[in-house]
Amino acid sequence: MSELILTEAILRRFSPLDSLKRENVAALAKKMEIRTLESGKTLLREGDTDKRTYYLVSGTLELTDRSNNVRLMRADSADAHNPITPLLPRRYTVKAVDHVQYLSVDTELLDVMLTWDQTGSYEVNELHNEEHGESDDW
Repeated sequence: MSELILTEAILRRFSPLDSLKRENVAALAKKMEIRTLESGKTLLREGDTDKRTYYLVSGTLELTDRSNNVRLMRADSADAHNPITPLLPRRYTVKAVDHVQYLSVDTELLDVMLTWDQTGSYEVNELHNEEHGESDDW
């Protein structure tokens, strides 16, 4: 399988990355890379507390909970729009069913980017009315 190059279009497939401003997506892309996982390999284990956010780019993952209930996550599904088992500690053990490509980003960095994105920006302009001889006083 050919390796994908991380682009803005790939990042915009995922929530909440799809809501970020272009410059924040570009900055985030510099901190991320597409990684691979071969069939049968484990990405995450139930109970893990790593502070990273994972997204499925291609392939299929098997998510197994502590009761051995299994569900599949396919890259082309609506479920894959969201992070893979985002809650900590992890609630699922996640294994590759086939060759998988995924993204991983530091969750704290992602939170900072989202905060920056939500911060409103404004511009202050001074108003002068010199032709009427008004002073700078209110």
